[in-house]
Amino acid sequence: MKKIRVLLFFLLIIFFINVDASSGAIKQDSVIECNNTYYGNHGNPLHWHRVIQKDNKWVLSSGEVDIPSCYIRKTNTMEKVLFSKCGDGDTARFIINGEDRKVRFLAIDTMEVNSNDEKEKVLGKKASDYTCSSLKNAKEIYLEYDGNSDKEDKYGRVLAFVYVDGVLLEKSLIQEGLARVYYIYGDYAHVDELREVEAVAKNEKKGIWNDVIIPDVQDEDSSEEENNIIKIINFIVLIIKKIFALLFN
Repeated sequence: MKKIRVLLFFLLIIFFINVDASSGAIKQDSVIECNNTYYGNHGNPLHWHRVIQKDNKWVLSSGEVDIPSCYIRKTNTMEKVLFSKCGDGDTARFIINGEDRKVRFLAIDTMEVNSNDEKEKVLGKKASDYTCSSLKNAKEIYLEYDGNSDKEDKYGRVLAFVYVDGVLLEKSLIQEGLARVYYIYGDYAHVDELREVEAVAKNEKKGIWNDVIIPDVQDEDSSEEENNIIKIINFIVLIIKKIFALLFN
């Protein structure tokens, strides 16, 4: 029963996180003024709302609206770089303007090689090997810096889309089921295309999609009744997530 109590605890955490996330806080740098009305974007995928200032913060004042007519997407820039060293599935090192820099691939996430979960560890290794092989065998590599993204993350890593011989590496990883679309903090380029590819990978149950979103947790020491309770808890968590996605995205 100890594991059931732990799962119930995490269920409550997920619930309150979603409630807090729905409170409507919007980042300052996502707010624009259009025809005397302020708009802000948030979410993954991106959503636009009318916003107002409250207690020195920008908060939602409406449901989802169309992209404001005055919104102009910032221009992306490309730069040819040299491969330096492999990292994991979604990072690598490149020589940029003569400097060896670590790059975090934009808009995706791969499994961790050092995960305690065996499935994640295997998929993390596959993603790492795929990325490393692609970069090592590339004839030319370009980085695309997104005008609507920060140039670096809080760890000092360069943020960019990566092109290997003209092919977007993020897209290739998603096609193979080795990455998911994730960490969307702005109106990034290519996201719609990546989501289309992700939907195909999900449908074909490739890689990370070959199990349900929340797998059943089985314990050999648990009774059948306890395992059934665990299944019910997992189902409730999934329903709560879907409800919040419908209400607040």
